Amino acid sequence: MTKEKKKGSRGSFMRLMRYMAGSRKLVVLVVCMLILSTVFDIFAPKVIENITDSLAPLEGTVFSLYEILPRLCVLVGLYILSGICLYFSRRSLVKIAENTAYSLRQKLQKKLQVLPLSFLDSQKRGDVLARLTSDMVTLTNVIQTNLSTLFTKILTIVGILVMMLLTNVWLSLIFFIMIPLSYFAIRIITGATRKLFKSQQEAVGELNGHIEEMISGHDVMRAFNYEETAYDTMATINKKFFRTYLSSRTWSGMITPVTTLLNNLVYIAVCVLGGLLSIKGVVTLGTLTAFLIYAYNISSPINTFSTMLNQVQAGLAAADRIFDLIDEENESADDEEPLALPGTADGEVGFEHVSFGYVPGRLLMKDVSFKAEPGQVFAIVGPSGAGKTTLVNLLMRFYEINGGSITLDGLDTARMTRAGLRSHMGMVLQDTWLFSGTVHENIAYGRPDATREEVIEAAKKAQCHSFIQKLPQGYDTEINDETGALSVGEKQLLSIARVVLADPEILILDEATSNIDTRTEVMITAAMNEMMKGHTTFMIAHRLFTIKNADCIIFMVDGDIKEVGTHEQLMARKGYYAELYNSSYA
Repeated sequence: MTKEKKKGSRGSFMRLMRYMAGSRKLVVLVVCMLILSTVFDIFAPKVIENITDSLAPLEGTVFSLYEILPRLCVLVGLYILSGICLYFSRRSLVKIAENTAYSLRQKLQKKLQVLPLSFLDSQKRGDVLARLTSDMVTLTNVIQTNLSTLFTKILTIVGILVMMLLTNVWLSLIFFIMIPLSYFAIRIITGATRKLFKSQQEAVGELNGHIEEMISGHDVMRAFNYEETAYDTMATINKKFFRTYLSSRTWSGMITPVTTLLNNLVYIAVCVLGGLLSIKGVVTLGTLTAFLIYAYNISSPINTFSTMLNQVQAGLAAADRIFDLIDEENESADDEEPLALPGTADGEVGFEHVSFGYVPGRLLMKDVSFKAEPGQVFAIVGPSGAGKTTLVNLLMRFYEINGGSITLDGLDTARMTRAGLRSHMGMVLQDTWLFSGTVHENIAYGRPDATREEVIEAAKKAQCHSFIQKLPQGYDTEINDETGALSVGEKQLLSIARVVLADPEILILDEATSNIDTRTEVMITAAMNEMMKGHTTFMIAHRLFTIKNADCIIFMVDGDIKEVGTHEQLMARKGYYAELYNSSYA
């Protein structure tokens, strides 16, 4: 946790100001425009005082409109100038807010690229998404509207108090009693609402997470008649959000009634005292009129200040969540003097006494050692939770090992850059991933500069060229990960074609054929066998007949390697592998 993160709301506010500092010229313009607008508004009542006193009937004189017309023009001019300044300030604030939001979104996007996989695995996608969307919208709205309003109202309050003193000291004393009372009332209430607003934003993230899960998994939900349970879960989360929202709004809603009550009491006191002073001739009618206008004008910014403060609290709560994500620890940095292969990799991979655990103090792997020679096909099998996927995740450096070393062509992968290491590897996962774009763009994901001919050749090797031709626009057909135009097996074939085109020296196939029908699996297995020639390959498979021809089979149980050998050797040993194989095809 960083020092800035410990500072809480004040730290978040100051950091927000630093992001806004990227639009320094606009900020200066906004401040100047708001000051001028406030000054024009504050001086207008003094002109009204002057006009009112000049209208007082004097014995033996006749009222003439020409005498006050210049003053009326000045009054109208002040209000017009105030409106113009306010317009330009609001227009500039929109740019400042969007520039700030843009910078924060860019920062968050870069942050997501360097966060360790362990963090993303432990977070709900909906909550992370909420920080980039709903929290960002809340914060942007606060910058656009509330911060400028607060600044204006503070200037107005200070300016009016000064003008009140210049108008009449005795009447001003009433307001110098009221202001501290309002301040302490607001501070007590906002102190209680701060935590409530943060809980509210967290509840929004939880709500988004549940909704995202239910929408993305709606087929499974309905297939297992999970609707009632999903509804009950949604009701519980929604109830939690309702309670936090109601509590935060109830407490924050107390500010306006309290300050309004104080303002009204003060306004009554000013009217009574001002009336008595006017009767006794201590103050003129114009002075009393101006002071009452100031009294009315100061009540409005105090009430508005109270209301805006609630929204600023919500905005700062959103900023807290955004900065909390920014402050998360990055994955460990690459070596300052990284090792690099001189060209393409031979594909020799070694695990030497590797230990690893997802939770500190609880090791999943304790002493894993093996060596894959260039071009060998290594199959990794074992029961669920044995550590098969963990092993390839360590090879790709998605997680950092606790002890030992992993080498590529004799070089310690921990001393290589992640980008450099992964450029030699291609992975096909059990769960397919396609992005919004054309078929061509999805296959060429690892090689954006690939020609159409190269993409078609890769598709043919992956046995997906024929069904691509049947799509409406062929290779130019727009697809996405949720498209209904492709079956699960066809999506997997496109993922395989993507790796075929990238042509890495090391292939990692994590249940790559698990979502493909048996007939297609036979075809793709033959194509994969051809593709794997000359490539070091790690295959994770539950269908053991697909790995019978592997050069080496590793059988894992609870993170440890129990058996190593070819299919024939392990079957002859009649151990773990033979038992699993016989049970699978009994």
